[in-house]
Amino acid sequence: MMALVGLGFGLLPALRASRTDLRGAMSVTSRGATLDRSARRLLGSFVVIELAIAAALLTASVTATQYFRKLIEEPWGFETKYRLAFSVTVPDRFFPTATVKQNALETSLAHLQTMPGVKSATVVSPSPMDASWTLMLFNAEGAPAPEPRGVYTAYSRVPVPGYFQSMGQPLLQGRDFNAGDTADAPLVCIISKSIAQRFWPKDSPIGKRIRWGRLDGTRPWFTIVGVVGDMKAIADPRDGEVLGMIARPLAQMLVHASTLLDDITFVLHTDGRSVNEASIRAALARANVNLAAYNFVSLEDAAARSRTTERFIFVLVSAFGLIGLVLAAVGLYGLLALQVARREREFGIRSALGATARQIIQLVARQGAMLLSLGFTAGALECRRRI
Repeated sequence: MMALVGLGFGLLPALRASRTDLRGAMSVTSRGATLDRSARRLLGSFVVIELAIAAALLTASVTATQYFRKLIEEPWGFETKYRLAFSVTVPDRFFPTATVKQNALETSLAHLQTMPGVKSATVVSPSPMDASWTLMLFNAEGAPAPEPRGVYTAYSRVPVPGYFQSMGQPLLQGRDFNAGDTADAPLVCIISKSIAQRFWPKDSPIGKRIRWGRLDGTRPWFTIVGVVGDMKAIADPRDGEVLGMIARPLAQMLVHASTLLDDITFVLHTDGRSVNEASIRAALARANVNLAAYNFVSLEDAAARSRTTERFIFVLVSAFGLIGLVLAAVGLYGLLALQVARREREFGIRSALGATARQIIQLVARQGAMLLSLGFTAGALECRRRI
């Protein structure tokens, strides 16, 4: 684009010069009406410098625009359309044991699944769109502990069986959680694809174990039973140090980490029309009067809001890139127009000696193309060096 703009604006003065009246051009005899070699080189240097700066700025703008477009279009790894989420609390004063909590959640889930307009319902902690995911510190069996912290970091998910299917998150290997993954059963977990590739790039992770906490700690081991696709949360500054996601079944975590599960999120896959807050509150009241729904949010709306900053920066960078292109084109036109104007006498002499307008334009185009190539090459190299 810069090349087309440069050639276009560079040829405009040449076209104008090609129509110059020969008598007027030949009558100009002052030294200021022509360009000696040093002055021509100076103006050419200005053109090259401006082109280099414009090319570098445009390249940086395009690179930044592509980066933010990628962020905006990056998939979440799970479905957000027609997914309605809300939270409930299960405090110990109403739900004193893990069994009581689990029964209350299962009863509520059954009532919600029978609501008109609900295709599926599931439970998870924390919310799928929560930027402050609970972080799990862990170590993988057979992998050395990282220095200096001694633990790796992953996002934590605590869902019920069927969560990944309800959210449209693909199961890549192994199995989902099931009714047999109770508090008395062997501890199990499901990991995301990125963790599987990080620790077992050539082997199947199924059957491998992950320890919650340090390798030399006393916390239990979890056996990997499945691998799911990677997922995103709302942008979090800690994402750079997080390796992926580890999910552990709700029935087991209510026993082993009940203090982390006071806030539970229900996610309903609806038809987009029939379900509203009032009908959900009524269904919960029929299931358990001590469960109160709050923080209703459409996952689709939350996903759109979470990328508002990226969209704004994308538009801003694109606008600055366009403005920079226009300014560079105007400046380039001014420099080339000055250069051509100072060579009108030369063009007049060439015309008098038999040169056609086409030949004069070709001369200017060849010289301009050389300046363009020098400027673009210098700008691209500088931009590449700094990016």
